[in-house]
Amino acid sequence: MAILRPLRVVAATLLVLAVAAEPLLAAGVAEDDVKAAFLYNFAKYIEWPESAFPSGTFQLCVVADAAFVKRVDEILAGEAVEGHQVVRRTPAGVEDARACHILFLRQVEAVQMDEWLASVATSPVLTVGDSSEFLARGGAVAFVRDGDRVRFDINVRSAQLGGLTISSRLLRVARRVVQPAPGR
Repeated sequence: MAILRPLRVVAATLLVLAVAAEPLLAAGVAEDDVKAAFLYNFAKYIEWPESAFPSGTFQLCVVADAAFVKRVDEILAGEAVEGHQVVRRTPAGVEDARACHILFLRQVEAVQMDEWLASVATSPVLTVGDSSEFLARGGAVAFVRDGDRVRFDINVRSAQLGGLTISSRLLRVARRVVQPAPGR
């Protein structure tokens, strides 16, 4: 548990300052730890409509392998976002995903990914994935490896369709930002 606090500080520093002192993966921090910390920290830089909190909790949903879910649980223990307790859960299905605030999809087949993304396309759900085609399929944030670093790309239009606003601070640290076409 002692390593979790420094990991959170490193992830937050990456988001705010956009520059790490050294590549994280080369420093011995596991890729899953970095991604799990980013999921939590993304929540701090996204604005959800007030109507997105009917349960009063912040729902971080993860569709991934058990090892990754465990890492997320360890990082989220006791955390809150904007006064809302963070709860990690696994949605029972695509319909259940609409109650999520962040939906992380890992190693999901293309057809299933399309179903998950379509189910939340106009809901206030930040979709995050780690496949190369995630943004092109309609996801909002995609993790990418950039040498020894875990970075992310953002599709602003996908987030806007769900009524989400992404902080300019988060956009500045993204590796690549896909903006909506003018007039949309």
